[in-house]
Amino acid sequence: MLRAKTTGQRACRYLFLLLITVTPFSFAMVDRIDTASLISYRASDGLLLDVAKAGERLVAVGDQGRVLISDDQGKQWRQVQSPVSVLLTAVFFSDVKHGWAVGHDGVLIHTKDAGETWVKQLDGRQLNALQFKTYQALVDAGGDPLAQDLPVDELEFYLEDAALAEEEGPTQPLLDVFFINNQQGFLLGSYGSFLKTEDGGEHWSVLSHRLPNPDRFHLNALSLVSQDSRQVLIIAGEAGLLFRSNDLGESWVALDSPYEGSFFGLSSFEQQGQSQLLALGLRGHLFTSGNTGDSWQQIELHSSSSLTSASAYGNELMLVGLGGLVLHTSVNDDLVGSFKSFEQHDRRAWSSVVRVGDGWVVVGEKGIKRISDKALEASYE
Repeated sequence: MLRAKTTGQRACRYLFLLLITVTPFSFAMVDRIDTASLISYRASDGLLLDVAKAGERLVAVGDQGRVLISDDQGKQWRQVQSPVSVLLTAVFFSDVKHGWAVGHDGVLIHTKDAGETWVKQLDGRQLNALQFKTYQALVDAGGDPLAQDLPVDELEFYLEDAALAEEEGPTQPLLDVFFINNQQGFLLGSYGSFLKTEDGGEHWSVLSHRLPNPDRFHLNALSLVSQDSRQVLIIAGEAGLLFRSNDLGESWVALDSPYEGSFFGLSSFEQQGQSQLLALGLRGHLFTSGNTGDSWQQIELHSSSSLTSASAYGNELMLVGLGGLVLHTSVNDDLVGSFKSFEQHDRRAWSSVVRVGDGWVVVGEKGIKRISDKALEASYE
């Protein structure tokens, strides 16, 4: 895995409201899932919601289906053609070649050449039909044998929602994408949408009902953390939702949440030889866990800005968020009170951060910014 996933991504900020709000405009522009993105010379200055690494290449996604790539550590960017023109909310690469991006109207696009070319694998029309077919079959069968505690009448509610979604059209956004390898992957979205693939995204299984999420809260982020030679998957979402899978997504349990606000991102890092999980939330709420979510410690940031993304590299950790928030620290510290703020001239919202050779690249409300290590050091003097 080439990237510590945080999304995302993908929420309460101006950027994130776009991810979870369904409007008449969105419905009216449903043909955007069939319309290729327009190439714009100003694409790098527009709204971008996520950035990921494909080997040494950077790939960023955002508004109007735009996909941008950089081969010089974020100094220069070029836009490539995307098969859709909806807002793209998250991008993930499982290796240097294979990547996926998700977005509004249930869109999933895929690349096999490090982001040069993309094809659509899924859209909201197909997603709605798949959900209806899945829940009709489960209701007819009298339940799901892998979710025996779920009563049939609850599955009937899922079926009713699926029928309504088909009537409304492809309006529900996907908010995160995560792949364990080139074949096994997951999609997360609004209203508890959760899907799994075993063939690289060609076919998907609807598993929303297998999560203990009866209120259908939005699912915002999924991350993998290693613990005692085990690989553990964690999902975070709205209203403090936290789920964990110890069997690579076959089954999930709800975790006790350290707060009731929404989580917008997850990330992991190594501290003193032990894997640590980070959960990023509203108004500066940051939590860390060294036992895959069994217990959490809150990290006081002395900031009320909502957190959107984190990235770890070596002994460094960078956080970004709303209001121009950029925080940096060494993970050799205990983290408590150790974050330093990188001062900026504006308060543009940042949505994702990734490490490059001699610094960091952040993307957000007004495009892309490159922060060099020298600039970080100078801001602390």
